[in-house]
Amino acid sequence: MDNGLNETLTALGMLWKLKLITIAGIKLSFGNVLVATILLLFATRLSRLSVKIINKKLILRFVEDKASQTTYQTFAFYGCLALFVTLSLTIAGIPLTVFTVVGGALAIGVGFGSQNIVNNFISGVILLVEQPIRVGDIVEIDGVTGKVIGIGTRSARIQTGDNKIFIVPNSHFLEKGVTNWNLETNIIRTTIEFGVTYGSDVRKVEHVCMDIMLNTDGIEQDPIPLVMFTNFADSSLMFELIFFCNIDKVASLNHVRSDVRFKIDDKFRELGISMPFPQRDMNLRVDRPLSVKVLS
Repeated sequence: MDNGLNETLTALGMLWKLKLITIAGIKLSFGNVLVATILLLFATRLSRLSVKIINKKLILRFVEDKASQTTYQTFAFYGCLALFVTLSLTIAGIPLTVFTVVGGALAIGVGFGSQNIVNNFISGVILLVEQPIRVGDIVEIDGVTGKVIGIGTRSARIQTGDNKIFIVPNSHFLEKGVTNWNLETNIIRTTIEFGVTYGSDVRKVEHVCMDIMLNTDGIEQDPIPLVMFTNFADSSLMFELIFFCNIDKVASLNHVRSDVRFKIDDKFRELGISMPFPQRDMNLRVDRPLSVKVLS
């Protein structure tokens, strides 16, 4: 039995010292690679754990802006990961000079097929540093409008009003036009257009609409809402309501606009103010009288 155990240990020892690869004159054994792999797996977990501690003890305490918090958390993770990877390779006995050759190989790989990955990674770093978009911002890109719920190293996630999640590559935000509704301020301007019939008391319409906007939840009082008499249309007198909402305090602009429309409809019915439907007057010109026949 002792002989069998010794043989097993000897075989394991030989396997441990088995040379797998030589890079730039540096021989990497099976044992080196195995230890490095195990430590690297723990390095990722340790990095996440370290970020939680850093976030709780430092970031949340000294940084109030949520978008900046996300940026610091991301950089803290990659900083910790780089530290733990370095320690892991050192403990495993793999010299860091290996990266000189590996880095050159990676550069060749990037040149042939990984441009998009690197492009999106660099774009993600730029987005986190410059912050043209931030977590929580309402953005519009490629016809998609929604809230940014996450910015990763490769892509950002946008959640629309109907809870669809769109994955947008980071490079799109730098290469294409993007509208950030609340980059500088959370106060967003929105409008409602409607018409009333000719002969309506336009001053009464103005007073009713202003009162509604001043008493609707979600509409800011500064800047003050406006009622604009915009046009004499074919069959109606056109008005435009202009008001402002704090995007962080309302479920959506559509909800606020809907509330205002409901109130306008109820109040106009109460006051007898009517909204027209399209009307046309038709004049028939003929050279002689038309014959009319009544069928019983």
